[in-house]
Amino acid sequence: MAEAKPKLTRLDLELLTFLLEHEMDVDELSRLANIPITTVFSKIEEFKQKGWISLREEHIYKVRLTEEGLNYAEQGLPESRLVNILKENKELKMDDLKRIFDEKTLKIALTNGFKRKLIIYQDGFLKLSNNIDLSLDALLKEIYEKREIELKSIEEEIKYLLHRNLIEIKPLKKIYVSLNSKLKHDLQTGNYTIVEEKSKLTSEDIISGKWKELKLKQYNLSALPPKIYFGRTHIYMKFLDEVRKILLEMGFEEEEGPYILPEFWNFDVLFVPQDHPARDMHATFRVNLSPVNLDGEIVKRVKEMHENGGIKDSIGWRYKWEKDLASRLILRTHTTTVSINYLYKNGNRIAKVFCISRNFRYDLPDATHSPEFYQCEGIMVGPNLTFKNLLAFFKDFSERLGIEKIKFRPTYFPFTEPSVEGIIYHKSLGWIEALPGGMFRPEILNAMKVEYPVLAWGIGIDRLAMAVLEIEDIRELFSQDISFLRNYKIYNAYSKL
Repeated sequence: MAEAKPKLTRLDLELLTFLLEHEMDVDELSRLANIPITTVFSKIEEFKQKGWISLREEHIYKVRLTEEGLNYAEQGLPESRLVNILKENKELKMDDLKRIFDEKTLKIALTNGFKRKLIIYQDGFLKLSNNIDLSLDALLKEIYEKREIELKSIEEEIKYLLHRNLIEIKPLKKIYVSLNSKLKHDLQTGNYTIVEEKSKLTSEDIISGKWKELKLKQYNLSALPPKIYFGRTHIYMKFLDEVRKILLEMGFEEEEGPYILPEFWNFDVLFVPQDHPARDMHATFRVNLSPVNLDGEIVKRVKEMHENGGIKDSIGWRYKWEKDLASRLILRTHTTTVSINYLYKNGNRIAKVFCISRNFRYDLPDATHSPEFYQCEGIMVGPNLTFKNLLAFFKDFSERLGIEKIKFRPTYFPFTEPSVEGIIYHKSLGWIEALPGGMFRPEILNAMKVEYPVLAWGIGIDRLAMAVLEIEDIRELFSQDISFLRNYKIYNAYSKL
């Protein structure tokens, strides 16, 4: 008995004809046939059920340059530019390089030059090492020229560029389709029958009796429908909402303050000396606006605090305090400015106050640092508060977040004494600093005219989020990658909150 000829619709024939020459990935098949990808997948599932095709999966990675990567692809990596300069000059002093590079670029060039062992520092001079490898520049240039490249595996060079945020990687799964030998022979010899197929019957088909002659498309109940992505809160915003909820449940009230303010409210009222490294323009963003005019009783008390301590048992910093320096406008470097303003306005009011907001510091981005970051900061004001209350708060707050491993160690801050640094355990990064705090110094309380003890904390909420959400790179907290945000298992992460 002769085998029955395969029955094909015209769409079946069109799609299968493209596969006569060689196997093809589904995206390419959709593009060549000019048929929506969802229709192609539906047909492939049907062909698979009939045994006409074979499928093969291949995992690939699409690599594109970030904005910083584009810049370096055009100009060359900072360390490579440094290498080329040293090739011409043999050796240079650090002061010579400061005249060639701006400070930020020089820092990047030196950091990565030493890390990659391209340069050495010897007898006061920078020199080339014996390990000159500029292949990273060639890789960046290749990606730049092709706009994006496809890789089957992630090599060390790619991991390094990803760590420096010079590239973006998007994992993809390619599905390749190929004909089986029997159907291929039938198509080549014309051994098939064309039939009209309908997936939906009309009332006219039924009334006229035409439905008896039609081939009805079979429903495949095992085939998965197209994915529908619903709107969702950004993973980090969701986390901050959870933290806000926890603090409100603990009896705190929320406050906020301005991003731009004079150094006076960011540093001086917190007893940070005017020559402190944190106030340097290479650590703090200055705002190119006219300084504010500082006046009033608080300015006099802060001046006295810096110069002489302001209280009996303190000698202050023993220097001449400059109002002009305190008047300069900056982007705030911490949200403690919100707390100190609250104290100034409310004095001895018993209170528990917090603020979750952004801060800005001149920092090079890496896995645990960002020039723009959130801080969860607060104070507790009351007549009987002690340092133990602060440690108990840190412990309770961390447990409510689901953080089980926490340790404390003494540290130093200009505006608190005693001071503590709480470190938490991240399953991939190990122990990371995240919970700094202490008791406001008596000099500050005197300047604010506050008699009660004040417990202050400025939690690195970004790092807490990394531990809770099990994220290894702080930049992912601000990711706009739709694929990452869609596929992140947000409910698993928050199930312990």
